[in-house]
Amino acid sequence: MNGVNKALPGPRLEALRAEVRAASWFAALGEPLTEGDRSDAVAYIAALGFDSPEIGVARDWPDAERLLKAPDWAPAWWDREEALRRRLLTEAETLYPERALWSSLTDLTTETGDLVHGKAATAAARMGRAAAASIHVAAGAASQAVYQLAVARLAEKPASPFESKFRLYAAGRWPLGILGSRLVLF
Repeated sequence: MNGVNKALPGPRLEALRAEVRAASWFAALGEPLTEGDRSDAVAYIAALGFDSPEIGVARDWPDAERLLKAPDWAPAWWDREEALRRRLLTEAETLYPERALWSSLTDLTTETGDLVHGKAATAAARMGRAAAASIHVAAGAASQAVYQLAVARLAEKPASPFESKFRLYAAGRWPLGILGSRLVLF
């Protein structure tokens, strides 16, 4: 065991499981941004160390698909998220037994994946014109956001950018990433 067994991670994730079940996954796609959406988007990107970029919006599934394939993505956004995730995971690994940590994270992301895939499919059916692969990409991105938040909370870092990112998903948005100088939300 490389972790200090101060508590098992499973019970600590129960509040997050409830938040995942209560979230409005993909329900606001294509809708105008609210002030809360804008506030969470600015907090998310600022916590990653970027200046406040313009907030862009994808209008529909084909627009989101086009934006996801655009050549001018800012790789620094992904790199910063990944570096933070790895650092937080290392911290969480010092707090929990390795097997218990990984089992809890796997269980949570599996449950989340099943839920969010259905929500993405429902949103796609409601709006129409979504490629089947895009539904899988949306569900994968949402599952990743929950995983990132779980790691941050287990590392006892509640002020991570993953909190703001999750709030965007919980409000029905899909943060697509940084394109040029814009954080694009769907």
